[in-house]
Amino acid sequence: MELKGLLERGYFPKELPKPFTTESFADVMTRLASYFEDANFAGHFAKPIVKESRIPVAKEVFYSLARGGLQRRQLSICNPVLFYLLARELVNHWKEIEPLVSGSKFAATEPEFKESGRAINGKYPQNARAELARKNRIGARYILTTDISRFYHSIYTHSIPWALHGKKIAKANRRLDSLGNKLDYLVRQGQDGQTVGIPIGPDTSLVIAELLMHCVDKNLAKELPDIKGHRFIDDYEISFISRDEAERAYHILDANLAEFELALNTKKTYISQLPVRLEEHWVTELRRFQFRESKTGQAADLEAYFSLSFELHNQFPSEPVLQWAISCLRSVEISRFNWELFQRLLMLCVAPEPACLPFVLEQIILRKSKLPKVLEEEITFLLNKLIIEHAELRHSSEVSNALWGCLALGLKVNKLASAKVSSCRDSCIALLALDCEQKGLVEIPLKKAVWEEYLNTDALYGDQWLLAYEASLKGWLKPKNNSDYVEKDANFALLKMNKVSFYRQRDSWDDYELPTTPSFTPYDNQTDYY
Repeated sequence: MELKGLLERGYFPKELPKPFTTESFADVMTRLASYFEDANFAGHFAKPIVKESRIPVAKEVFYSLARGGLQRRQLSICNPVLFYLLARELVNHWKEIEPLVSGSKFAATEPEFKESGRAINGKYPQNARAELARKNRIGARYILTTDISRFYHSIYTHSIPWALHGKKIAKANRRLDSLGNKLDYLVRQGQDGQTVGIPIGPDTSLVIAELLMHCVDKNLAKELPDIKGHRFIDDYEISFISRDEAERAYHILDANLAEFELALNTKKTYISQLPVRLEEHWVTELRRFQFRESKTGQAADLEAYFSLSFELHNQFPSEPVLQWAISCLRSVEISRFNWELFQRLLMLCVAPEPACLPFVLEQIILRKSKLPKVLEEEITFLLNKLIIEHAELRHSSEVSNALWGCLALGLKVNKLASAKVSSCRDSCIALLALDCEQKGLVEIPLKKAVWEEYLNTDALYGDQWLLAYEASLKGWLKPKNNSDYVEKDANFALLKMNKVSFYRQRDSWDDYELPTTPSFTPYDNQTDYY
């Protein structure tokens, strides 16, 4: 495993708007790695983890992500000091860890290092579920489908050494001379000392989750050696000859999870008699849709496609129907005569389902250089409406993506939206709003009093560390006492001295390109990972 790749492509959650990046962090930390071996090097990046008191306690920046309907997910932007130390431990001890996260007969998400996309991802992509079901259901008459209740949120950090070394050995040795205890300690220190839950978003959490689940898989396979099935993170589908076998497997699985302080979600547990669908009805319906090439035929097809998507969204309100429907349009060549229609159909998705906004913006931003004028008046109205409605609720993704849309398309944030944004205690929202102000895209100056509260050294390890550091680096906010608070902390002073930035400013996003791998699948809402 490569440390630079993990820092660059496995740190920030993938759902953050495009300006947020860890590329310079990865470059600098990799370049300075040899200097960290010097015992006189200041800060915690160079210090070995031997005493609990030597590593600072930090909080995560939380990013509230809209998932569809009323569902939300709280993603974590980990403190860079603690994330670096945790990533370094995983990379340095990968030879010890890899055998413990490999070889499960069920794990579709066995962690593998990737050359593109996320640094660490599952062996199989999420959209391979149907393929694995075709393979594992042969000869079976029943399937057990289940998942773990609030999986990432309920992982007990002390169970990490249990998985690595065995529960008895781990409880007998709580010192930091074992890898499991070091990982447990670093995870806790990075989330304000909390022992329940691990961050959602960074790739390190996939490795930790699979450490635990591989132990559960191993015990399940030992007691039921002939069963077939697959598991994506915490989401099981297992095949059986009889219903009695399926019920027995459920109880065995539940008992093994209890050893790690985890429990199955009874509301999402089903024993179904085969045959059953290989994929959701709405996925099949959208996948089979064909678009004609003529401008009039394409116009009719676009209206029919979105009408079908709206109908399916109403039938399956808790599923990511509209997000998936919009993502499927990436490969469709939109006629210049249908560009206005296409934009309006996209915008119709956003107010009923704000989780669609990043996918709508992607479609417009990617196509605007090759097609006629963007409908700026309508999009400006829509984005400002979202900011006004969601800012007070601290809905990070709705407000952040709306501000990102204004930046990417050069649209104005109106007076009321500017005032609402100014009251948001949210690092991502604040930085995007400050960038809008720098580019003259706000109708009135932002009031910065709320954000100026975080311009101090203590805030660098608090839940607004990203704002505290980045606003100082860029000079967007000035502390009232004019103190160089970043320079007073050896860790962040090192980052600032080397011009590490977690937010990329650009004059234009016209060269914004599609990711090399799909960023969304119809199953993204079914797992606690990401």
